[in-house]
Amino acid sequence: MPDRLGKLMFDFGSRVRRYRGRLMSQVEAAAGLSERDVAILELIDSKKEITFAEIAKELDLSDMPPASASTVSQAISALFIDRKLVEKRINPEDQRQSIISLTKKGQALVDEIAASRRKLIELLKESMELADGDAAVMERAFIRGIKNFDKLLV
Repeated sequence: MPDRLGKLMFDFGSRVRRYRGRLMSQVEAAAGLSERDVAILELIDSKKEITFAEIAKELDLSDMPPASASTVSQAISALFIDRKLVEKRINPEDQRQSIISLTKKGQALVDEIAASRRKLIELLKESMELADGDAAVMERAFIRGIKNFDKLLV
């Protein structure tokens, strides 16, 4: 039987996942996007400009389920052609590559997703009755956990 803290962490985590799933599925469904599409858009937003190869590499390192290069390519093509959320231009340094960035429409959607996430964060802080100092302690603990967790799995 896990210790009390472990059980509490799992119980709280499952509640957060359920709420996050509902919140994000509303945004994803309204835009007709998958979780992978959202991850790609957020990655492009964080880098501002990125190549397909960099997207595939970064997604491979993320917590997304593995995807083939063709799956990622199809997702980017749909975001470009069907949804007009990204734009592509030839990389002047290597004309075999495209540089991908967000369109204004894509940026607006990423901003909406970020607002939904901020809403979730505020709900989490409120539900845990975190004062600013408590939140800072938890932030440092999560940073350490994220940094060290993957190392422990190797």
